[in-house]
Amino acid sequence: MTKKVHTTNYYNTERKEKFAKELTECYITKPKDEQLNLEGSGSTDLAGWFIGTRGENASLFKQMVQEAIDENINCRKEFHPEDPYYITKNVKESEGYKESIDILDKEFKKLVKELKASTPFYSFRILGHMNWEVSMPAVLGYISALLYNQNNVAAEASPTTTILEMLVGNDLCKMLGYTPSPIKVKLPDTASALKTDPSKNITAWGHITADGSIANIEGMWASRNLKYYPVSVRAALQEEPALKKATSLTVTLCTGQEKQLISLSDWEALNINTDEILSIPSKIAHLDPSIDQSRLNAILDKYSLQTMGFLDLTKKYLPDVPTAPVAIGPSTMHYSWPKAAALLGMGRGNLLDVHVDKYGRIETEHLREKLQQCLDSKTPVIMNVVVIGTTEEGAIDPLDEILEMRDEFREKGLDYTIHLDAAWGGYFASMIRPSTAENAQGNGVGFVPDLPLSEYAIKQYRLLGEAESITVDPHKAGYIPYPAGGLCYRNSAMRNLVTFTAPVVFHGGFDPTVGVYGVEGSKPGAAASATYLSHRVIRPDITGYGKLLGECMFTAKKFYARLLTVNTHQQNFNVTPLLPTVAELNGESEKKIKEQLQFIRKRINNVPNEEIIKDPEAMNLLRNLGQDQTICTYFFNFKNDDGSWNQDVQKMYNLNQAVFNTFSMAPGDNFEDVKKKNMIVTSSEFSKANYGEEFVNNLLSRADIKNPEKSDVPIFFIITTLMDPWPTDGEMGNFLDILENTIFDTVSQLVEEKAYNTEEKKMYS
Repeated sequence: MTKKVHTTNYYNTERKEKFAKELTECYITKPKDEQLNLEGSGSTDLAGWFIGTRGENASLFKQMVQEAIDENINCRKEFHPEDPYYITKNVKESEGYKESIDILDKEFKKLVKELKASTPFYSFRILGHMNWEVSMPAVLGYISALLYNQNNVAAEASPTTTILEMLVGNDLCKMLGYTPSPIKVKLPDTASALKTDPSKNITAWGHITADGSIANIEGMWASRNLKYYPVSVRAALQEEPALKKATSLTVTLCTGQEKQLISLSDWEALNINTDEILSIPSKIAHLDPSIDQSRLNAILDKYSLQTMGFLDLTKKYLPDVPTAPVAIGPSTMHYSWPKAAALLGMGRGNLLDVHVDKYGRIETEHLREKLQQCLDSKTPVIMNVVVIGTTEEGAIDPLDEILEMRDEFREKGLDYTIHLDAAWGGYFASMIRPSTAENAQGNGVGFVPDLPLSEYAIKQYRLLGEAESITVDPHKAGYIPYPAGGLCYRNSAMRNLVTFTAPVVFHGGFDPTVGVYGVEGSKPGAAASATYLSHRVIRPDITGYGKLLGECMFTAKKFYARLLTVNTHQQNFNVTPLLPTVAELNGESEKKIKEQLQFIRKRINNVPNEEIIKDPEAMNLLRNLGQDQTICTYFFNFKNDDGSWNQDVQKMYNLNQAVFNTFSMAPGDNFEDVKKKNMIVTSSEFSKANYGEEFVNNLLSRADIKNPEKSDVPIFFIITTLMDPWPTDGEMGNFLDILENTIFDTVSQLVEEKAYNTEEKKMYS
């Protein structure tokens, strides 16, 4: 017997619709010059986007922060000015008050002093994590909204920042290639929405989350519920007299065949495509116009996976498919995915890893093998995770091939959603988004070219809109303060699968209960405000974020060029970047490889930016050099005293760990210790268990390890993430020289000191 679960009614439909209409109307009727919006152009000069690594825009920043504080104080004074003051002159003169302020002052000074020992992410020398200086508009937006402490869980607690979140959600959708619904005054009521065929007008929807992990969990949650929704409806049609008029409901299977839902086999019910599933409530409403949403919700809820759980639902309604569902993704996928599988009751063991190729991208033939095994064993596949910018390699999985593969398996009767984990890589889509803004190059004094994405990357980014859902983190390549993740759905109806309501199509306008969608409850309106103001000033197109990330790409490629050519010098170490030269990747001769290295040294390294951009051959090579985005991954090996290359992978591991220890924060570091850090990087490992024998052995061979197949020791590698657009600017004297010398001089010194003989606790053990 199904137990009735009592929950607080946060979803009061009538009140929700009324508030939505009123909120939207208030927004639309404002004068255009007062209306908050994310249409049109922003600014184009990078120097105005940041506080500055040396605090160059400090005066402007202080002025604007003071304006935000003043406005907040004025609000306090103007809200019911007839109300009494509590903190009067007499109170301020009391001993208790003075003691309280003394304690506050003392502890505040103590805190700000201690905070100086934080990682200096604002510096050119920070090359480790996916974090650099946040944009000045973002900080100002965050501080301004923070003073009002808005909670975007409900519009009543955040009437302004809820609007900002919806504007940002739409803007993120557009950047990623989705089509969100424009804001409009007239909203259909719920009954009308339910009776509208969602396949006629599919619109996207996005929202802010705490981070990419939360977005990934929500994405898997939505896909899991989507997979089992037809099973629940089939059961309800079979057992509920109230749905008798809807028993003739038909659906189109992933094979293209049309059948009555009530007659589907278990396997067929588990393999229907997304838009077809999300149209089911509307189809029921068409067959039985007398049914309303609340009644339909109440009926279907009894049969849902949300209510019954995996065990009871499978046992009662899926006797022919008793196997647990799986999700599939590359071995490079983020650690949040095993968490998601565990939290959703699937079990991390049902998250299937696929090996990666030499580029760090998912190996499509191995993926095909996994999918075929699932088809043969009738194992439901909930989703295929595709990474658009891996955390450690900056690799973009081949979305074009993966989409074609899904079409191939749909013909065989296997369907699943495709979720793009673009937490890091999502904002790089701005590099291909056009704009009508004028003066796209800006008028700055310095000059850093913005380098286009490679042809391969552009091909993948043009297909983002084909996926069901996308994770994107404004607090990564959007330069927004934490916490600001994001999740976008291609079909807005999918968001309802992570609430306890039917998946009714979203027809535009503002949803005042944006906070009920997803994992979180309370959420800071300040995050939406920060993202809004940054997007308003730095547009997510080729004139804004596209330009910023294009300059970072240019910097990253020039840094990579130096990594490739350092081995042409005589020294006591070598460096192995994740990817070799383009010539070597293309299987060209040793002569061609040497010629390309010589070309890089003469036409790219130490050549002024203004000259490189006039050299089409150099620009084309630079564009296709190295990794897919602005992450550079590499490791070092060393020469023995007799001049031979070290063959002990454990010693190589130790050397790279010593490099990382030199260039990282240590527990207990104070500000004086931090100031002595010449650079900060991060690190990770390539193990054969996770990446496959071929991938790791290839890297070891390139590092002059002669018998790589004999070693089970992982490769400890260094990661530098170039989020700073300016190190190659001639006005700065080319800061890349300083970074290069810092790295290579330190490695040489560590080799001389035989740091590789000091074995620390193995990370991989």
